[in-house]
Amino acid sequence: MNADQVSAAFAYVQQRLNRTPCRECRGRNTVALIHERAVIVSCEDCGGATRKGQLTAVPGTT
Repeated sequence: MNADQVSAAFAYVQQRLNRTPCRECRGRNTVALIHERAVIVSCEDCGGATRKGQLTAVPGTT
């Protein structure tokens, strides 16, 4: 992936998954992250993290 594709991937994941309910505390203060092609949602309230799956393709970057 080049720099533009990485930026697009982060923007896409954050737009789709930021503020999704935390699996542990149900709070919505969550942030979507990408770590080694895994998409993770981290809760800033309780510190929990939920793996959402693998980053396979981002629309508009292929």
